[in-house]
Amino acid sequence: MIEIYKKLPGTNCGKCGESTCMSFALKVKNAQRKMSECPYVKDEDEETLTQEPVVTMENNYKRVSNELEEEIKSVDFREASDAIGGNYETKNGSKVIRLKMMQKEYEVRKEGLFANDQYCQDSWSKIIIYDYVRRKGNTPLTGDWVSLGHFPNTASHSKAFQKKAESKIAEKFNSNMSGLKERCKQLEGAEVRNKIKADYVCGFKLLPHVPMYLCFWEADEEFPASCKLHVDSSAEAYINIEYLAYLLEWFVKVFVE
Repeated sequence: MIEIYKKLPGTNCGKCGESTCMSFALKVKNAQRKMSECPYVKDEDEETLTQEPVVTMENNYKRVSNELEEEIKSVDFREASDAIGGNYETKNGSKVIRLKMMQKEYEVRKEGLFANDQYCQDSWSKIIIYDYVRRKGNTPLTGDWVSLGHFPNTASHSKAFQKKAESKIAEKFNSNMSGLKERCKQLEGAEVRNKIKADYVCGFKLLPHVPMYLCFWEADEEFPASCKLHVDSSAEAYINIEYLAYLLEWFVKVFVE
């Protein structure tokens, strides 16, 4: 973090949105911000952070996404597309898998991941989609809804997720059921009935074969509103659970913005 801080102006100007350069440096280290978001950082300064000894989390994500991008080249696209619910086609003579993640259209090509015909630069989008394609889940959905804590070694994730993610939705729509339903509609959610005893349940597709269910209980005289997010118990066949946790948090961030 200190090495990152040395690349910053140190004026605490606040133009990046953080109160101090040190807090900005910490978020860069934790891959919550990018160096390029500081208006005073030169391109060459950002490039030096990819070299030793300074390695940020974002550098690690880029490395993983690059490794997966190489691995994806050997995947049978037609077979993978059938297994994961994608759409296989040939485009300009090249094999392509088209799919949606979080309501956004992507194309997986041998050259990498594309959105709107532009190469995707976001490391996490590449990591999640490449992992989803290479796994070729090919496992029927069970219809059993489970929380994140259902999967092995996710106890710490589950507690943090409940505090940082599910509670945000509950707080945002505590006394606003109509607003919750409208937001679900905006994000292409579909109401689900008679599955869980909640005041409102809405289903979403994080990925074609990774459904997620938002279960919401309105506030009453005794308790504030509460929210639980569930996925199908087959999810771990389709996506690394660490990546699923990130994807769920990503969904919540978009949902409450």
